[in-house]
Amino acid sequence: MRADPAGSELVAETDLHGPARLGHAVATTRAREGLCAGAFVDEVGHVIHDLTGSIYAGEARDLLVVGEADFVDLDGVRPGRRLFPLTADQVTVPYGVQVAQVTPAALPLAFEATAGRVVPVRPRIEGTPVPGHSVTNVSVTPSQVRIEGPESAVNGLSEVITEPVSIEQATSRVREAVTIDLADAGVRVSGGGTAVVTVTVVADTTERTVRGVPIALRGARAGEVVLLPAAAAVTVRGAGEVVGALSSSDVALFVEVGDASAGRDVTVQAESSPKYVVRSIDPPSVRVGAAARRR
Repeated sequence: MRADPAGSELVAETDLHGPARLGHAVATTRAREGLCAGAFVDEVGHVIHDLTGSIYAGEARDLLVVGEADFVDLDGVRPGRRLFPLTADQVTVPYGVQVAQVTPAALPLAFEATAGRVVPVRPRIEGTPVPGHSVTNVSVTPSQVRIEGPESAVNGLSEVITEPVSIEQATSRVREAVTIDLADAGVRVSGGGTAVVTVTVVADTTERTVRGVPIALRGARAGEVVLLPAAAAVTVRGAGEVVGALSSSDVALFVEVGDASAGRDVTVQAESSPKYVVRSIDPPSVRVGAAARRR
């Protein structure tokens, strides 16, 4: 079979699929790829034609290639609906094999001009991250591709979609190369059909102020000095469920008094924690005072 040099897309107008047995036919064909379709039978057993242009003999469960077919000439075909007669004389088979019947006797096909355009790529995401995490960004490379195919199919697509990328139970970035899903679109991607999808997953963060956090003394003998005030308000940031459960006893503040005398100010510091980040302390410093003497 010869393809139209002008570049037409061949579209089937039948619901029959194959490879098929006697009485059925495959009628999906594409001129650019040199594909044709039909069903044939000899007097001994079934002879079946598939989408690659090969003839098979025998039952469907044990097929044997016995010949090639070249029965539809597409040279000079114009866009529109065309009817191609199919006869036994158009089928070439090896010696000893006789073509008794070609079904269907004619193949109705619709031709469309080849079209192309650039459309966006939309990534498809499935699943949910672990609790306390969320998706902050989704990107795909390339973000646009050029599609080609029958004019009606190309004009009917406003975007193409990737295969699903799972983020089920994810706690960090997910990056995956996937195929652009064109299984039911009737078009093809020019220059490659894969894309790289990147999904950014981070822990949900929130800020909260914990008040009345006690300030511990370091570097002073107990009972010699006091802090004014002795507690502070601490603003922390972290995972929502962690920060929401914090109490004043869960946050550790301290001051290094050393040899600081009464009346001096010292900076309030916080113990580091893997569960949260301290954003601010109010007040940021406190005054060292002399402890009252007992009488």
